[in-house]
Amino acid sequence: MLKPSLLLGLCLVSVVWGTATPPQTAQAQEQEGGTVNIAQRPPENDESLETPEPAFREQTTEVAPGVRLRQEYVSFGRERFPVVALEVDPRHSGVQLRPIWGEPPSMTGTEPLVTMGRRWRVLAAINGGFFNRDNRLPLGAIRRDSQWFSGPILNRGAIGWDNQGNVKIDRLYLREVLTTSTGRRVFISHLNSGYVQAGVARYTPAWGRSYTPLTDNETLLLVRNNQITRRLSGEAASRFPIPEDGYILAVRANSVSPRQFPVGTRVQLTSETIPDDFVNYPHIIGAGPLLLRNGGIVLNGAAEKFSNAFNRQTASRSAIGTTSQGTLILAAVHNRVGGKGPNLRELAQVLQRLGVVDALNLDGGSSTSLYLHDRLIDRPASTAARVHNAIGIYVRQD
Repeated sequence: MLKPSLLLGLCLVSVVWGTATPPQTAQAQEQEGGTVNIAQRPPENDESLETPEPAFREQTTEVAPGVRLRQEYVSFGRERFPVVALEVDPRHSGVQLRPIWGEPPSMTGTEPLVTMGRRWRVLAAINGGFFNRDNRLPLGAIRRDSQWFSGPILNRGAIGWDNQGNVKIDRLYLREVLTTSTGRRVFISHLNSGYVQAGVARYTPAWGRSYTPLTDNETLLLVRNNQITRRLSGEAASRFPIPEDGYILAVRANSVSPRQFPVGTRVQLTSETIPDDFVNYPHIIGAGPLLLRNGGIVLNGAAEKFSNAFNRQTASRSAIGTTSQGTLILAAVHNRVGGKGPNLRELAQVLQRLGVVDALNLDGGSSTSLYLHDRLIDRPASTAARVHNAIGIYVRQD
């Protein structure tokens, strides 16, 4: 059984708030005159990243103003789960949460959460949403400082928050419509996403400097200043620069005829979130399924296009949720005493007993990772997989 590790030698570091610009390297930041020096990437298998693994001990410790470490057993029926969690007050003036991801500025990349946490200079982090391990692309919403780096998929659950500590957890859909000067309308299937299906997808500079077609025989339309300027045949493995003053439309599976959009056509894009108030939250991470709402279990994996096998699977789990006091719980749950990890319903029950009222399941299994001050605190780093994105916690020390 994986024994959650005991945090040793806690100390507080000073950081500055994350910005909308993803970090590059320490050298690049210094050359650009930035105020933050980004730590160089540590070796992926650096033994110094390992956390000692003594017997699990229950404890509650303040690790920074507005951030507490909670290690406790949660029991129901015959089951007993050791839980490692961070309780964060998002309304505390010295605390900010931000989405973070691997190998910026491109959205292609994965790395150990320890590396990611150091790269972004966060005090703490928990792994976030789903991704494709083969091409290392995101499969769900990532929004930071009101910019969509990756759009939601399949109306799955997401968590959004603002800088004042307001939080929303619900299913999320992004509706984008492209209208031409002739009145023709096209629905955009996905925005900046590694999720592929027939339709028209849109890729902006937030995706990276270039776009590589994800399917065979794509047709690419380059849009600059709200006008289609080029039409290209998208060959697999080719890279196409994304215009800084526009975006690329990727037409897949002949879903629409590119001839309906000749070069020179003026276009207008409209975008809205469903529910509509999600747009008020500048920071969003998507995952799913939803686990709790108003204290009750609302698990419905099928509604979010998760398979029955996924819903029943017992595995290590990560989750995030809000309490009735307005704090956030970022929890990692591994193997129960004498058995395997929780299934989704058991995870929801664990969160209920932690005082959570609204909750979202995050990516789990080997991705489950909880980072605090340069190391993982829920498992040995050597047992954790590389992840694409996470929720990072910045703490300001006055």
